[in-house]
Amino acid sequence: MIVGVDEAGRGPLAGCVVACALYIKNKIDLPIRDSKSLSLFKREFFFEQFRDKVDFSVGIATHQEIDKYNILKATFFAFERAIGSLIKSNPYLKPSTFIIDGNNFDTTLPITYHCIVKADKTVKEVALASIVAKLFRDYLMSVAHFCFPEWNFRKHKGYPTVEHFGYIRKYSFSPLHRKTFIRCPSEKKVTITS
Repeated sequence: MIVGVDEAGRGPLAGCVVACALYIKNKIDLPIRDSKSLSLFKREFFFEQFRDKVDFSVGIATHQEIDKYNILKATFFAFERAIGSLIKSNPYLKPSTFIIDGNNFDTTLPITYHCIVKADKTVKEVALASIVAKLFRDYLMSVAHFCFPEWNFRKHKGYPTVEHFGYIRKYSFSPLHRKTFIRCPSEKKVTITS
């Protein structure tokens, strides 16, 4: 048995990082090769096609945890939470091999895992987990938009776009911004420190 694990939200300047652990329980024939390159429409379309054929769980690490521990450790927290939740609700998956997208993972969970760089392009379970994580995080940032509309999170989802930097210069930080990611919001070039 293989469980794919991937995340969304390591690079943004605001919001949480979201991880998904996913197991395919029924055969899925979908042409997914590079899930991160899919449009929102295609991600939503594919999710509707496979949602009843998989077991999955989502884990989150908050922007406060990112600031306190750094983005790598926070991502590991999100991975652990997604995996732990999946195993708790589906104990039969505990002996699975967990494929982590990336080159590094550290956990206290008693699981067997392998890290594979760009696994979302080669392992279907990881590709589907990537879709779920991205959809879930995008939804959370759309909700954040209604709480903090000045920063237009619905559009850029917290990623470091020129438009987003403009909102930071104009309004400073929202309560969702990762303070350790931004040193000089008044300058055109913002330094990413992690």
